[in-house]
Amino acid sequence: MKNNAGFTLTETLVGMVIGLISIVAAFSAYNYYNKSYTSVSQKLAVNKSARDALSLITTDLRNTGYYHVDFDSTNCSNLNSSQVDLIGITNNKKYLNGKYKQSDALHLYYSTSAKDQKRVKYELKKYQDSDNYYLIRDVVINPEGQYQSRGCPQWTRTYNMVVDEELLVPFVEDFQVIPKDIEGNVVFPVCTSCSSYENTKGGQTESKKNMKKVHTVEIYLTVRSPKEVYPKARKIKIQNGEHPYGSNITISNADKYHRETFFVSVHTRNLAIPQVAVASSGQSIGIGTGYNK
Repeated sequence: MKNNAGFTLTETLVGMVIGLISIVAAFSAYNYYNKSYTSVSQKLAVNKSARDALSLITTDLRNTGYYHVDFDSTNCSNLNSSQVDLIGITNNKKYLNGKYKQSDALHLYYSTSAKDQKRVKYELKKYQDSDNYYLIRDVVINPEGQYQSRGCPQWTRTYNMVVDEELLVPFVEDFQVIPKDIEGNVVFPVCTSCSSYENTKGGQTESKKNMKKVHTVEIYLTVRSPKEVYPKARKIKIQNGEHPYGSNITISNADKYHRETFFVSVHTRNLAIPQVAVASSGQSIGIGTGYNK
């Protein structure tokens, strides 16, 4: 006699419970690893974009202040060796942009040949559809071409936009640029587009003198993840650089975004005239304005 009996009701219910537990466990594991992957990928994206940007800024800072020995500016009073721009940092909080109105702007100048001058600009720009900002890089060859109308007939090269406000780093919360002399003291002002406050401290006249005092430049770059990362909202405080030249930002509205600050200190090797001691007399070759060794 054949046994045609199937599963009992109890066996069926036990099997369903076990299957349901397996499905829930698999879904929970998938959900956990998916969130972990999203969190890690967001942090990696922030890390990569910031480090790539700092590498580019470092290269430009090391080049800034270099002018070819035959650079064609000696016959123009606006572009002679004591007037030509080297570096500009706008760091007055009343004048600046960025989400928290504290971010700096950085202008770097150097020559690419005996005939051409290069200006590289880093600053924050606002997204059109939100209150967020991104870091741009702007490159111009011969930005001072307009000087031809100011009595500089030899300055006839054409203004050439090489890179037009390229998006370098998305979702930047803070960008601080702090120049220091060889003793580690902050140099201020060092501006090419000076604000009213910087003008009370000497403006461009004082800045021209200070440009050759800059021994190192400290860069603080705080970047936010594009998407939310953390399960719970957190309050964030950003402190980049020392008071009053750095920033001190408290984000009072707690959120779930990841923020990270990246830092680099760059020796500006071309901004001052190096001094070389003469072996026989111990005196210095050149005028005593340089100390960037």
